[in-house]
Amino acid sequence: MSGRTFAHPPARHSNRMKSASVVRVGGAAVALCAALAGGAPAQNGPGGLAYPPTPRGNRIEEIGGVRIADPYAWLENVSSPEVRSWTAAQNAVTQGYLSRLPRHHDVSDLLARSASYPWFSAPVAAGDRLFYLENPGLDNQPTLRVQDRPEVAPRTLIDPNVFSLEGLIAIVDLSPSPDGRYLAYTVSTQATADRLLRVRDMRTNLDLADELHDVKDSSVAWTHDERGFFYVRTDIGRPAGAPALAPYGRQSVFYHRVGRAQSADQTIYENTDHPERRYDIVVSQDGQYLVIRVRAGGVGETESQDRLYLIDLDNPGHPNLGAPLVKLLDAGDAAYDFAANNGPVFYIRTNRDAPRRKLVAVDINAPDPSRWTTVIRETYDPLIGVRRVDDRLLAHRLHDAHSVLELYGLDGTSRGIVQLPGVGTVTEINPDPDGRDVYLTYTSFLQPPAVYRYGLDSRNLTPFKEVRADTLAIRFETTQLFFTSKDGTRVPMFITAKRGIVLDGSHATLLAGGGGFNTAATPVFAPEVAAWLELGGIYAVANVRGGGEYGRAWHDAATGERKQVAIDDLIAAAEFLIDQRYTRSALLGVTGSGHAGLVAAAAMTRRPSLFAAVAIEGGLFDMSRFNRFTDGAAWTAEYGSPDRASDLRAMLAYSPLQAVADDVGYPATFLTAGDHDEVIPPWQSFKFAAALQHGRTAGGPALLRVEYNEGSGPGISTSKRLAAGADRLTFLISVLRASR
Repeated sequence: MSGRTFAHPPARHSNRMKSASVVRVGGAAVALCAALAGGAPAQNGPGGLAYPPTPRGNRIEEIGGVRIADPYAWLENVSSPEVRSWTAAQNAVTQGYLSRLPRHHDVSDLLARSASYPWFSAPVAAGDRLFYLENPGLDNQPTLRVQDRPEVAPRTLIDPNVFSLEGLIAIVDLSPSPDGRYLAYTVSTQATADRLLRVRDMRTNLDLADELHDVKDSSVAWTHDERGFFYVRTDIGRPAGAPALAPYGRQSVFYHRVGRAQSADQTIYENTDHPERRYDIVVSQDGQYLVIRVRAGGVGETESQDRLYLIDLDNPGHPNLGAPLVKLLDAGDAAYDFAANNGPVFYIRTNRDAPRRKLVAVDINAPDPSRWTTVIRETYDPLIGVRRVDDRLLAHRLHDAHSVLELYGLDGTSRGIVQLPGVGTVTEINPDPDGRDVYLTYTSFLQPPAVYRYGLDSRNLTPFKEVRADTLAIRFETTQLFFTSKDGTRVPMFITAKRGIVLDGSHATLLAGGGGFNTAATPVFAPEVAAWLELGGIYAVANVRGGGEYGRAWHDAATGERKQVAIDDLIAAAEFLIDQRYTRSALLGVTGSGHAGLVAAAAMTRRPSLFAAVAIEGGLFDMSRFNRFTDGAAWTAEYGSPDRASDLRAMLAYSPLQAVADDVGYPATFLTAGDHDEVIPPWQSFKFAAALQHGRTAGGPALLRVEYNEGSGPGISTSKRLAAGADRLTFLISVLRASR
């Protein structure tokens, strides 16, 4: 199965930042051991629900005169025996509660049927070969498949399900060498951010001895001699034995020669003066250039402070790895994304003087902005990506938060559009580097992901594999409406519901919003959403500010001290659904995952009576300490720095953990977290659950579900995803009284 839960996944950014001084006061963990071992009284919740005892410490931090109580700091040590005992007790309470609810078995069956569809990734072409991932329906993980030539049937190359019956091992990325002689692929264990990169020799069908560690989510950029590739290594210099959730170290660009040990890899670029910066790499389609995009990550830097470097490899067939680095664009004054090249002319997507982005042609021998030529102009619809397909440029725009594909000549002449199946999202675009075809994946709220092939000559979009009949679209429909937010801004929202629904305020409704980081909340299929619709529910997605739906201004409107604007938008969306009689507060739930979970939780703590249920997966809840773990320091460009008093005060005004009050009746809440989540550490959910349970005598239950041996990256097994989804849906239909 492939597909998201109710909300969009957290964005990924990186950086390092020093921690503020901390006053540490112990005792809470010791108290927990005594409580669990000695039968201390449980916390009594609404309806007689008995929560596990959660000791409260007395740690207080002071930053720039701002004092912050942190009574649940001991829960940050997620691998300690005390915390694992506490999470086990939480799971016992949650499963006990769920076991008393009706229809759990029916919901599980319905969700499995919604998830049972063939899934394929968009093929990657190399020489005569096509490489792709395939899941026939409910396998725990997709298999890696290859079609060696157009006239032969595809074959299974690697089936990760053989290596783990529980589905804990997954292939999450693949990159063939230009002629398809080798295949580099990355393996994730337990859906964590740590990846192992391996190389398979396609002539022998065997893996080589190469094993590369610390690659995280790095891309692989092959040189055209097929002898090796560039990649980005993370955590160089990280102390041995450092905690699993310790801040990430710096990144460096390396070159790996196939058949050699990783210890022999050649350092291509590093910057010890700026360990917070992150790198994206690509080798140009002609093999002539290595292009390095340097992404900002320091405090005060934003996503619009990129740098673009290059190395001219001299001869693609015999690349000069010692060639000098050229800092093509080094002002850090805008976003720069290499799209393609035509000899020494680089096509670069940028927001310099174009908040919704444009494509410019830059001669690398005369890179001054005054010499640039606009190839694809800025329009109302943000330009979110450009790929070269032979002598065409394929531009991907968002029109009111759904995908539009346009074709241009290399000189910018319009060559028409690619007619998509409907109002949805293109999630993958993979051109054939040696042909005039492009493979793309299209999805919507009502259509599972489907792979299509578009031919420049035929101008036809044809299915790569048979597409499942779109039965949901016969019975349900998605409508896009606009509501007015608190400050008068017009904000779009997708509403998916049964055709011909009567607006009488009687429908259980789930509301989701975006998570910021310039990422748009676009229409995508999720089995949980499909099952929710089958259960009689309405699903709404509000394109709150902070995302990338309308370019830089839309994103910047809800960053830093303005983050509350996104919360205002989500609350306004909820009020709109009630005013238009889709639902009422007693039947309205709010949901989100990752950074979108922050917005959902903040809306709940600010307006608890507006919602009856809350379901958040791996959310961000404590804004005072996010920068001290894994990749959290990179998020300071989005939120501000907790180590800066003015930023901290702004964040504490909406931080969900600090907003919880003992005397408030909050909606029924269902929190889920993976104990190996390195993107947003699970202690964020642990602390928020503890705070909601403390002294809770009114409102709905506050439940925590912890999945062991699981992160939040790609590679979560189908069985684990379905089990968590069935629990979440059972909870929601019980609270919101959804029915067919």
